[in-house]
Amino acid sequence: MVRPDQLQSAASDFLVPLRVTAPDRQPFRATAEFAGTTGLSVGRLRCGPHRVLRETTAMSSTDPDLFKITLHLGGTAVTSQDDRQRRVRTGDLLAIDTTRPYSLRLLDPCDVVVVGVSRTLLGPHAQTLARRSGEAVPADKGLAALCAGLLATLGDHVDTVTGPRPEFLLGAMTNLLIGALTGIPPEHMETPSGSHIDRIVAYTLGDLGNEKLCVKSVAAQHRISPRRLHQLFRGRERTFTEWVRHERLERIHRDLADPAQSNHTITAIARRWGVPNTSHLARAMKKKYGYTAAELRRSVTSSATRP
Repeated sequence: MVRPDQLQSAASDFLVPLRVTAPDRQPFRATAEFAGTTGLSVGRLRCGPHRVLRETTAMSSTDPDLFKITLHLGGTAVTSQDDRQRRVRTGDLLAIDTTRPYSLRLLDPCDVVVVGVSRTLLGPHAQTLARRSGEAVPADKGLAALCAGLLATLGDHVDTVTGPRPEFLLGAMTNLLIGALTGIPPEHMETPSGSHIDRIVAYTLGDLGNEKLCVKSVAAQHRISPRRLHQLFRGRERTFTEWVRHERLERIHRDLADPAQSNHTITAIARRWGVPNTSHLARAMKKKYGYTAAELRRSVTSSATRP
């Protein structure tokens, strides 16, 4: 059994920073189990009535860019996002965009399977899903029923997510979620090669903080050759190596420009994103943005102290 504060801590680590509260009038009882791999996390919650809040004040530039998908096996709930309220009933699927504030009130003792899916895996369909955030989908027929069946099975065997070859589960889960929650038929989804690239992209973005990340390590993780990895990125705006460098630099720039992270040194932020050489960072930022990391940090500090 876990307390509301323990559930809050576990759910925040599992997904994004959340606030969990429960009514004072009765004891709160809950059991929770979580597991995850790159781009996909799954949890099973059985607990009493409570409320989950995703608040603007808790949001940070370092939060993962996730969609939260829930299958309500028992209990009813009310979700609110963008001034829209929706009722969620037993048997419903629900997708919530965690990059925007929301609230979810569980009105009864509930049994819920929760899935966190990286936005990157959804490719061009992410925007469609974002527009339908907070809308409950009955899972009684078609792709929604298939999706619900898979989620229910994962809820019974949460550790399956970290089993061998999780990329196959990732691909099946992603396509089912897109079809069930957006109404896009399978023939209009991305091709297998596109899905393969999406899985590689999701894995790489999740491992940007590893300074040993490289073409060879990513290719080995996905059981392809480095040459094949380069081929998959051919025709894109950047080569794989250029893209990794770009993504790291964008995140370092974002964090350095965030006043809330002014207590972190430039070196610490750079290492967070897999760049241990700050002299190289200075040159790269000067070339891309026209100023160095130190100059950006001084500008942000000056703006924060200006009356």
